[in-house]
Formats: sequence, C-alpha cells, structure tokens
Amino acid sequence: MGIGRRPLILLGTPILIAALGFGGYFSYQSLQSQHQDNIKELELFGFGMVSHSPYTESIGELGATQLPATFAESDLTPTQKVIYGLMQDKDRLMDENRALKTQLQALEKQVSELQEYRELNERFAPESFDEEIRRVEKDLKAYLLRLPEAERFSNLQLEIMATSSAREYRRFVEQHRLMLENAERARIINGQLPAYAFCVGDATTIAANSANEERMLAQYLRTGDDDLLTAPLRNDLQIVLKPCQQALRKALEATL
Repeated sequence: MGIGRRPLILLGTPILIAALGFGGYFSYQSLQSQHQDNIKELELFGFGMVSHSPYTESIGELGATQLPATFAESDLTPTQKVIYGLMQDKDRLMDENRALKTQLQALEKQVSELQEYRELNERFAPESFDEEIRRVEKDLKAYLLRLPEAERFSNLQLEIMATSSAREYRRFVEQHRLMLENAERARIINGQLPAYAFCVGDATTIAANSANEERMLAQYLRTGDDDLLTAPLRNDLQIVLKPCQQALRKALEATL
C-alpha cells in the first residue's frame, strides 16, 4: 500500500514543479509588462508636464493662449502626482528666482546711484578739487613752457599766468558745478586758457612796476589775500585783468 502510493507522489511532484514554474513565468511576464507600462506612462507624462502648472493658462508656440488642463489632480496616478508635485516646486522656485532677480536689479540701481552721488560729493570736496586746480595750473605751465611765444616771460611771470588761469578755471567749474573728464579738461587747458595766460602776462608787466610787485602779485593770486597788495597795485591789476577775464569767460561759456 505504501509502495503503491510512492509512485503517485513522485509523479505529482514534477507536475507541481511545472505548474509553479509556469505560474512564476507568467507572473514575471506580467510584472515586466506592468513595469514597461509605468515607464512609458512616466515618459509621456514627463513630456506633458512642462515648467508651468497644467492648471494655468500658457502661451503656445504660435503665441496663442492655451487653456488650462481640465483633468483634476485626484485623477492622477501616484507617479504623476509625484512628478506634478516636483513641477509645482520648480514653478515656485522659478517665481522666487524671478522675484530675487528683480530685487537684485533694484539694489544694483541703488548702488549705482549712491556711487554717482559719492563721486559727485568727492568731486567737490575741498581736498580733491584743490588737487584738480593744482593739476590744471601745473599742466598749463608745462604747456606754456613748450611754446616759443612764452620765452619772453620770466619764470615768475609764467607762474602768475598759470595761477591766474587756474583761478578762472576754478570759478568756471564751481559756477556751473561741472564734472569734467580728463579729455574735457585738457581741451580747456590747451584751448581757452593759453590765450588768457598770455593776456595776463602782458597785463602784469603793465601793472607791476618792479620785481617786488611781481612777487606780490604772485602771492596774491596764490592765496587770494587782498592785504598782500597795495591799493594802487590792486586797482591797476583789476583794470588790466578785466578785459582778459571777460574774453576768457565768454570763451568758456561757449563750451557748455
């Protein structure tokens, strides 16, 4: 009896193994098929979900307004919900980035305006402006020394000519609150100031009757202290300088 049942058991074992094998194969094929379907679904949904929410209007390639999607979020699969959530995060980050960019541009504009304001204040600060006046005087004197027409003047007279010219330059710039670039300053030094300087040189030879009075004129033009001049010398200087000043100021006004 026991011997008769053993072949039956042995016979049933291969059948069971075969059944399990076929079942496992078909289960594996079903899982593979579902996996491939999920991948395709993910790809299609990924292409469809651009960087804008599907529930907002968008602009198509031809410029036409596209209506928002009509399907609800509840209709999405779990995979689609994950991607949709990520795209919402991306939209939010893009909006924040645009807002930060706008704020940055506004701050850059403020910094630029503050820098211009600082440069304007520094430009008219006594120290920096005085340095510019000294540079104008130095450059003009160097320019005059290269001219053959200036050989008839002494070094002290050339100093008076350059100093008086720099004073008129200061007056012109302060009056109009100008911020001249180096090229503009050079045009005035080489253009309008030399004629005035020669006029001053000729005028001082008339006003000053001695080398001592020339030194007094040089000190006066350097400091602006009227007490350094005698009353007759001050009066003579004003008379001879007036035509020179009028001609220069008219020429400078024409440059504006």
